[in-house]
Amino acid sequence: MTEELHLTLAPRKKNIEATLDLPGSKSIANRVLLLAAVAKGTSILHNVPDVAEDVRLMIHALQQLGVAIVPLNKPHSYRILGCDGVFPIKTAQLFCGNSGTTMRMLTALLSLMSGEYTLIGTERMKHRPIGDLVDSLRQLGADITYLERVGYPPLSIGPFRDRATAEISCSGKDSSQYLTGLLMALSAMSRNGVIRVKDGLRSKSYVDMTLSLLSKFGCAVICEDLHYTLKSARPLQAIEYTIEPDASSASYFLACAALNGCVTINNMGKNSLQGDKNFAAILEKMGAEVVYHHNAITVRAHTALKAININMENMPDAAMTLAVLCLFAEGTSHISGIGTWKIKETDRLHAIQTELIKLGAKILTSDDTITITPPQKLNEGVAIDTYDDHRMAMSFSLVAAAGVEVVINHYRCVGKTFANYFNLFQQLCY
Repeated sequence: MTEELHLTLAPRKKNIEATLDLPGSKSIANRVLLLAAVAKGTSILHNVPDVAEDVRLMIHALQQLGVAIVPLNKPHSYRILGCDGVFPIKTAQLFCGNSGTTMRMLTALLSLMSGEYTLIGTERMKHRPIGDLVDSLRQLGADITYLERVGYPPLSIGPFRDRATAEISCSGKDSSQYLTGLLMALSAMSRNGVIRVKDGLRSKSYVDMTLSLLSKFGCAVICEDLHYTLKSARPLQAIEYTIEPDASSASYFLACAALNGCVTINNMGKNSLQGDKNFAAILEKMGAEVVYHHNAITVRAHTALKAININMENMPDAAMTLAVLCLFAEGTSHISGIGTWKIKETDRLHAIQTELIKLGAKILTSDDTITITPPQKLNEGVAIDTYDDHRMAMSFSLVAAAGVEVVINHYRCVGKTFANYFNLFQQLCY
């Protein structure tokens, strides 16, 4: 039987009214899984988004390294037996798929250990840079070899040769995941030190998330003017923790509400660890009504959406949702701070531009910006190419939510983070 490669989304047939409990954040999950794996003691994690491909890749990699990860009777809950900073398996080849968090965080951690490891991924992963992280790790004494192209995976990692370096530098111009990997690895090894970030720092909100999670495991990091000081005198300590809903995934449903409806996302509020929680505030600026509850966010359509001029450096994933939403705003919108789009799961700047033009929009781009002028009437029935990028598929579903038929090619790519996205989307729209 041939797998269906496209999904036709008819125009929305009703106002979208819903209160949702969404899967856990992939970004948080991959961090806490790795920290729990190297902590001292047994951690219990709840609301693990275990159907997401990126999270399955991390779980499988940790199991290959000898970490016991045991499902509990409660769905999406796991017991992780921490290895106290030393993975039992000293030689392994680990497949990281197209998961940047898995590749970069494991590279940092494994390079400070005594084993020999090979990290490989998909063809796209071979085009996602990692050189700045490797340069920082080599300052510490890491033995890392590029197996194909310098600066990119796949990688071979040899036993760590400690140089007892107290201060290292790290570039933050391409990805915050490099700094996150270093912070997690040094904390796991109970290393003191200073990381000096150069070239600025992209997506700082994700580093703030890392710092909050490290503090829960007992590691304090002092940050001052992009200097991060670690004082890790003791091993990370096991915790029990419930992963909050994925704020990037929530952005699609909140955008649907801003178009025509009312959506509440449970267990996500102003105190969320994720920078994308602030997407609701952007919708408010565009004309939606937003209410922050004690532990939830509600967005309701209020007036016609207005164009916006905004920097999305700290919300690059939600910026994709915004770009499609701008098709339905009055006026020309300008989004900046999106330079990292080009090194994500695909070249998202090229992909977004190409597909918005198909729908009839006028688009201008630079290396770090996109300007969107919507057409008077969108082209209907357009087939949207997704470039094997989950966020392309989910973002362009908004076209149907706004009342225009659209076809999503290779829609199953949403399995990377939200396998049942289109099932839920169709329930809400039809």
